[in-house]
Amino acid sequence: MEAVRIDVNRAGELKRSVKEEVTPGKLREHVRTEREQPGESGRSAKVNGSIQGELLRLIKAEFWKVRHTLLTWIHLLVPLLGIAVFLMYYSWSGWSDEGKVSGYIQVLSIAFPLIISVVCSLSVEMEEQGHFQTMLGAMVHKKAALLAKWTVLAVLGLGALLLAVGGFAAGFGIMTGGMVYTPAQYAGMAGVLWLGGINLYLLHLFLNLAFSKTISMCVGTAELLTAALFLTGLGEGLWQFFPCSWGSRWSGYLLLYWKGQAMPAGFVSRSLGIGAVLTAALWGMIFLWYHYYEGRQCHD
Repeated sequence: MEAVRIDVNRAGELKRSVKEEVTPGKLREHVRTEREQPGESGRSAKVNGSIQGELLRLIKAEFWKVRHTLLTWIHLLVPLLGIAVFLMYYSWSGWSDEGKVSGYIQVLSIAFPLIISVVCSLSVEMEEQGHFQTMLGAMVHKKAALLAKWTVLAVLGLGALLLAVGGFAAGFGIMTGGMVYTPAQYAGMAGVLWLGGINLYLLHLFLNLAFSKTISMCVGTAELLTAALFLTGLGEGLWQFFPCSWGSRWSGYLLLYWKGQAMPAGFVSRSLGIGAVLTAALWGMIFLWYHYYEGRQCHD
């Protein structure tokens, strides 16, 4: 009877331990404790648990995760669709060749914030289906998960921009029988648009993680309208404070510079200085917030 009673007590303890809730924070603490154990295995785990190694593993996992999802197709089909639409329009439009290229780049820069909001919404929606376990689960450096997702989305965005600009340049060159700009200049346009959108990826990841995809898409729509409005004279003196307008303004000034027009006095130092301060503040606040983030449940 005594042996049976002991077994029953052990079964009850086991049942209670199984029922105990394992939160992402507890799981991270367990992993951190395991990796800090002394001995050869502990030292090896510390090396493997470096933030660089963990970040590389998470980036590989993110690429593996999105390779057969709608995100990949969006980054392929949206640029190709945009190229086809504009080349069809430009085949009979009376604009100059330089005006056509400038118009295409402007539309691309205006639409980019909204596309970023859609892409980030889909990415976070995938995480929500798994209750954010892959972002908040077994890892030592919690911020590495957000940094990895941000990196992967930014790399996909760069690829999409290179495809959009490079594909348009090739198609437009065939249609007109000559290149308006050099391949390096087209690559520079894509790079400027991408640099202007890097902060938007992080911002929309935050909006989706903290609130919902509806909020993110509403902000993306507002950014689209702001970027279009700030291309006019209304944006003078204001556009530097709105990251959504950086790509459109920078690309516009770059095209003017290649045409031989001088930059406004103090343009580079003023715009880069304001941009650096806003970037540092945005990164610092979002990564500090993510340090305490434990997931959300939101049904749009």
